[in-house]
Amino acid sequence: MPGRLASFVLGTRDLDCVYHFAFPELTRSIKTLDFLGIEDSAYLLKIMVQGGRLKDISDLPVDLAV
Repeated sequence: MPGRLASFVLGTRDLDCVYHFAFPELTRSIKTLDFLGIEDSAYLLKIMVQGGRLKDISDLPVDLAV
């Protein structure tokens, strides 16, 4: 649930970023919810991704190399 992720990602700012192991599946499921009229989840996901606070696990090696 994006609301639970948002509590980690946007909460106390103790975490810089959260890497999700099923990021593509998460985005597909949120698009389905958005299609059904549940827009809060899509909005939260958009904020977390655009802010660089939620990333795909495949981005982890690249981020560690920098």
